Amino acid sequence: MMLGDTKVPLYKQLHLSWTRPPSNCLVIKKYHDSAVLKKFKMMCIWLITVRGLDVYVEEKDFEELQTIKAGDLPRSSSYDNFQSISTKNLDTEFVGLIEKIKVWKIGKDMLNDKIDFIACLGGDGTLLYASSLFQRSVPPIIAFSLGSLGFLTPFDFKEFPTILNKVLKGTLGFTLRNRLESTLWNKGTGESDEDNEDHIIVPESIQVLNEVVIHRGIYSGVCMIDIYCDDFFVTTVIGDGVIVATPTGSTAYAAATGASIVAPSVPCSIITPICPHSLSFRPIMVPLNCILKCKLNNDARGDALISFDGRHRQDFTKNHVVEMSASEYPLPCIDKEGSMQDWFNGLQNTLQWNGRSVAQKPLDKK
Repeated sequence: MMLGDTKVPLYKQLHLSWTRPPSNCLVIKKYHDSAVLKKFKMMCIWLITVRGLDVYVEEKDFEELQTIKAGDLPRSSSYDNFQSISTKNLDTEFVGLIEKIKVWKIGKDMLNDKIDFIACLGGDGTLLYASSLFQRSVPPIIAFSLGSLGFLTPFDFKEFPTILNKVLKGTLGFTLRNRLESTLWNKGTGESDEDNEDHIIVPESIQVLNEVVIHRGIYSGVCMIDIYCDDFFVTTVIGDGVIVATPTGSTAYAAATGASIVAPSVPCSIITPICPHSLSFRPIMVPLNCILKCKLNNDARGDALISFDGRHRQDFTKNHVVEMSASEYPLPCIDKEGSMQDWFNGLQNTLQWNGRSVAQKPLDKK
């Protein structure tokens, strides 16, 4: 990335550029949605036949691809006619194309340095899932809206050949969505020195795109959660819990609890209480480079639950400390019109921000 005029905001200077022609694509689709399956098959075949790319899919998705038939896909001009497929022995050739698709076995195959870009078919949850697959550097993600909400997925699938051609040429910009690196520690409770040593509960730090949530879960009492910023005690949350969110997560659970909606390019973390027992406890934003820690207060009457982007849910007791800091590995999401334009379009069209059914009428002129 080359930085130009320092007066121009950084988010306007991020453009996709390939040092070599991309050759490997990972295609990820939404779970349990038969309507997405046909489009998933269509894109995989297009990438192979028209663009000659090596296509990777997850093992579970490859099994669904086995059921494909040649007649399942339209052979229209809008999808470049799938020109490499002849009209003779169509079914046989189609089976041969399916066999060219490569299977990615999660946890077994390390493809972080091999995948050039990711095509994501689904909603915001599918994008979160794609983020969770890459706990270090992430290839650029092009997200097509085929889910329920689609705030983070700006592209229309009907235009996928045109859009993917632009991606392959490197003519689009992208947004770096900051992630939080989160580590759950156990402070140790035993009497021996070995038992009292801190150790990590989660095997590795978790890269969080939306939020870390600590809440009372099944426990009847309120949570009492101490928050520290750079080892400085900030406050104790007394209520149903607390959310530490990224700007991307500001439109998710944090928004439902009253936090400000923050543009994805703003480098910050948002601390939001869940149903606080205080009328004056307002959500706050702190710089992204702060190190945040949360633990249960010593006077807390019960335990809590913790989750990371809705995953890795587990008990959170007085012996636990969760540490959150800026991740070295942000999520590069390809823009449709531009970082801010896509964000405002999502607010207005998807979340219906500041929308009203009827505008105020002007006064009659006399």
